[in-house]
Amino acid sequence: MLRSLSLPPFLLVFAFFWGLVHVSQAQTHQTQATTDPNEKRALNSIFQQWGISTNQEQWNISGELCSGAASATDTSDFDSLSGPNPYIKCVCTYSNNTLCHITRLKVYALDVVGVIPDELWTLTFLTHLNLGQNDLTGPLSASIGNLTSMQYLSFGINALSGELPKELGKLTDIRSFAIGSNNFSGPLPSELGNWTKLEQFYIDSSGVSGEIPSTFANLQNLATVWASDTELTRRIPDFIGNWSKLTSLRFQGNSFGGPIPSSFSNRIAMTEL
Repeated sequence: MLRSLSLPPFLLVFAFFWGLVHVSQAQTHQTQATTDPNEKRALNSIFQQWGISTNQEQWNISGELCSGAASATDTSDFDSLSGPNPYIKCVCTYSNNTLCHITRLKVYALDVVGVIPDELWTLTFLTHLNLGQNDLTGPLSASIGNLTSMQYLSFGINALSGELPKELGKLTDIRSFAIGSNNFSGPLPSELGNWTKLEQFYIDSSGVSGEIPSTFANLQNLATVWASDTELTRRIPDFIGNWSKLTSLRFQGNSFGGPIPSSFSNRIAMTEL
């Protein structure tokens, strides 16, 4: 008569926990990261208000937003003029690779008409935002200060108006800021002096006026400043000559008084003035 084999209790316990670990790992691999539901609602609302849709073959906005190319780590298609438009890019490494946040948004040259929806300012993980070459109107909300992760921001060639909100100064990680060819008014906020990482500053024909704030002496990483055809006044500040990385400066068409500061002779790296 055959005797049944039995395992020692400790081996049974080991086998049980080994099985649990592998089941858990299998479930993790099968779980696809999904878009933050609040961001999904916000983006769908923005697109609905602007009356724009997407090329379903390039990016399926009706399904999982942060999927396919939108979740790929390669960002070259976002910056390419021939890439999908409108478009987003996501980072899907949050909450143990189960949650995606929208980090880039492009709605470029699509003839969008209207104001900027408040929902845009809730996309607080954005690092890149390009809304250039549309027909956007109205002021920039003070809520833009919520976008503290922003690095590259473009509203160029629109019809935006009103004064620039001082809350822009909260965007302390910003590297490029473009508002050229708009209908803004009033001065440059002194709070923009907080932008110590800023490299590119495009405000030509933007409508801003007044003197350049003294806090701009802090902007030591500036390489490109285009501020032509605005209503900048008073003297050109001496501290601009201390912007050691400056290579391109456009100031024509303003109302400056006084001579060009002698400190400009320090700018041997400048290729355009």
